[in-house]
Amino acid sequence: MIKKMIFLQSLRQAVCLAALVTTVSCSNESDVNPVTTATDDSIEKATGLTSKTYVAPSSSSAFSSALVKCKLQSDYLSADVTDLSAYASYFFYLSSGKMVLYNNGGSSTRTELRRTDNFDKTSTRKMTISANLVSQPSGEVTIAQLHNQNAALPVLRISVSGNTLYYKVNKEPVKGTSLTNNGAFTTTLPSSKLLEITLELTGNKYISATVNGEKRTFKIEDAWGTSYNNAYYFKTGVYCQSEGTAKLTYNSLTWE
Repeated sequence: MIKKMIFLQSLRQAVCLAALVTTVSCSNESDVNPVTTATDDSIEKATGLTSKTYVAPSSSSAFSSALVKCKLQSDYLSADVTDLSAYASYFFYLSSGKMVLYNNGGSSTRTELRRTDNFDKTSTRKMTISANLVSQPSGEVTIAQLHNQNAALPVLRISVSGNTLYYKVNKEPVKGTSLTNNGAFTTTLPSSKLLEITLELTGNKYISATVNGEKRTFKIEDAWGTSYNNAYYFKTGVYCQSEGTAKLTYNSLTWE
């Protein structure tokens, strides 16, 4: 063990000296610029060195138009990434034509894409995703939300725990209040782990959620008053409500 630690320390020092003439970074993961390189999590923890290059999801025409309209939010970041045109990291990258969002930060941590512009609850808006939940924590993970910029709580969120698919609708934007609707879809997560989710604001203060073909419609209650107007937005990704690793691989993402 001691020899291994000495070797890793020597390796880090050697790469830091080489950094004057190379593009390798000796910083910790929060300092790594992942536009051209990103850090493999396990290697970072062992050595502090970048070792792998990741491909930006925007390089794929399947995601480029959608990513122009959103920003990346993650507990791995010190600030939101608003320009995703060339951005990649070990928690956000393209693999085999699929966009990957990853998080293993523990309970109440996230890696999510947030639609940049806000809208009113009387608008007609839609978010559609097709993705496979290839890894999930021991408990619940949220996949899709209708949120509000002025509230700590989402209006609606779609989550998964085990093979059960849940919908949760907040009656009002105040923590500690009851949910208007809190239940499970009849359909369950298939063995392929495929999630086909559409959230649609229908223009009359109603939000519909279609998950793997099953549709539910909910009213945005009057408690979401005028102070919350023009501040609603969609988001998708992995928000862990429990300890463990969550990894979502997107086949497609569209905003309307």
